[in-house]
Amino acid sequence: MRSIKNAMALCAGLILNSAVAFADAPQVGAPLPVLEIVDRGELTMRGDDFNFVIWSSKSNPNNVHVIQYFGANLKDRDVFQPFTDALQAQLDPGAVHVTTVLNMDAALWGTSGFVNSELKKNKKAHPESTIVLDEEGIGVSIWELGKNGTGLILTDKEGIVRFFKRASLDNEEIESTVKLIRTLNDG
Repeated sequence: MRSIKNAMALCAGLILNSAVAFADAPQVGAPLPVLEIVDRGELTMRGDDFNFVIWSSKSNPNNVHVIQYFGANLKDRDVFQPFTDALQAQLDPGAVHVTTVLNMDAALWGTSGFVNSELKKNKKAHPESTIVLDEEGIGVSIWELGKNGTGLILTDKEGIVRFFKRASLDNEEIESTVKLIRTLNDG
């Protein structure tokens, strides 16, 4: 009986360690850990038709890239708004590609229809942006986003992380990150 308990404990430990091995928080100066979203994924638009396709963080837009990840709920929707407002106000169009990944696992029950209609409106208004639905919320664990489940990631044109934060940015961080984007574009 003791050997069965020991074997079960060993198996549980191996499973836990293998799950943790797949989690990899973004590290400044390193390539962005791969996040692939198969369930839903990227919202695409052709004319008035919308579809979802598999999205991967490996699909670097060959541009300076901002990825904002947050819950699909009222509490989280404005967490990075001051930063994205600064991007629009201070940078030329095309200076940075913005990808928004919404964690549908954080949405209130019964609100997915509302979320989908809002996303379609946003995609029509900003067809150049990338909007992604993470149905299962796997980005929270893969990128180790913690209990708040939010993250803002800036990568250079080669996909190397240049800035990462799990919470909203203060004014100083907004200005320094906008300056960093300018530097990355000039370099």
